[in-house]
Amino acid sequence: MGPLGCHDTAIPAWSILDKRIPLAGAAHQSGTVRFGDDPAASALDVNCRAHDIDNLYVVDTSFFPSSSAVNPALTAMANALRVGDHLLGRLDAHVTTPDKLASSGRLSGVTS
Repeated sequence: MGPLGCHDTAIPAWSILDKRIPLAGAAHQSGTVRFGDDPAASALDVNCRAHDIDNLYVVDTSFFPSSSAVNPALTAMANALRVGDHLLGRLDAHVTTPDKLASSGRLSGVTS
């Protein structure tokens, strides 16, 4: 497939040789699901739970208002841990760590 007449070449050199990301380009998609307290204006509450579905949580970068200047992976992981803690509290669940298992004698080979 040859050039379509829009540029002198099939792929403009600036699009692959320039290291800058243009304003319209985004390396990390985010900002696709609005969160807030008002179900009429947002899909998620502040704990990333869907307003309309009680057991649906969104913990990826789509709840971010926009993409930042750095890779959002660590922020997404921190938020997932925050939401996980919220779920543990909501479900009245308890996490048993290896040191607690070892001290109770239920996990061999691990010392506390």
